[in-house]
Amino acid sequence: MRSFSKKIALYASSSVNRGGTGVYTRRLIDGFLEADINCVIPIGVKQSGFAGKLISEHFTIPQMVKNQGFDLLHLPAFGGRVVKGIPYVVTVHDMAFMARPDWFPALRSIYYRLHFPHVARGASAIIADSDFTVSEIKKYLGIDAYRVYLSAPENTANENLFRTTYGIKGNFILSTSTIEPRKNISALLMAWSDIRRVHKNLTLVIAGRWGWGNKATKHALVNTPGVLWVGSISDQYLKSAFKGARLLVYPSLYEGFGLPPLEASVSGLPFVIGPSKTLQEIFGTVAAGTSGKESESITQTVLDALDKPVNSEELREFAGKFTNANLARNTLKIYEKIFA
Repeated sequence: MRSFSKKIALYASSSVNRGGTGVYTRRLIDGFLEADINCVIPIGVKQSGFAGKLISEHFTIPQMVKNQGFDLLHLPAFGGRVVKGIPYVVTVHDMAFMARPDWFPALRSIYYRLHFPHVARGASAIIADSDFTVSEIKKYLGIDAYRVYLSAPENTANENLFRTTYGIKGNFILSTSTIEPRKNISALLMAWSDIRRVHKNLTLVIAGRWGWGNKATKHALVNTPGVLWVGSISDQYLKSAFKGARLLVYPSLYEGFGLPPLEASVSGLPFVIGPSKTLQEIFGTVAAGTSGKESESITQTVLDALDKPVNSEELREFAGKFTNANLARNTLKIYEKIFA
């Protein structure tokens, strides 16, 4: 690869998170290694509790960035502190907190809307996960951004591990996300009784932690017949679920990228997406169906998808473009633009 003489600090505390930002950070770090890019150094990986994180973000890491002569700091998630006198890059995964603040708890929504625009406007470059998010950043902040798609590595998990561990008999369909309003899980749960009326022995597995939302959704997660909510599970079990499922249903209303359909593609698993413009941008040509936001639309889209033939090789070929190494190489191009 071409040489790049600058020294980049990647603020990597988010790599310990189970959510999408943690997955992105870990895969970006892996991608730099796979692509033999050695100018990027992860910092701030090890922390101890909330107090340790606070001290690390505001004192230890800024001092480290200054003392070790870094030329650029990359904040790959909404966390960390900028360092005076050193240019920085911010990855913006979505603008949902600006587009739909009502989807978030009040204090979180206010914090993001007040603090984040200031951080973003001071950045030397902003990286976004999709063309749609690039347009949203322009719309809400008046700032240009660079698009770099996310990645997913090959899935080599045992497809029976998840099924055996959770005692699932027969076919199951999978939906995975943090349970929060924009993921539209409530509409999927409403659709489920009609889907199961046609496919009586089918199980709906929902994997993901409870984030926030109304009590009715939480009640339905636990009490809807034929639904198994397993909460947050390890990568090993989640990959096994992708390998063993019959269909992924991802009815999200708004996304910055949408990793689950890519994970499904890597696994050769057909999937249904929701009306999110980003999902249609990235996955529209290979999805088994695209639903509206209402439960009736989800029902019909899922039933149609279950009747379609599966072309696993086509899905894996599509996913082959979204490697960790490509994620890293495309990120390096943004760093290079700053110093051009």
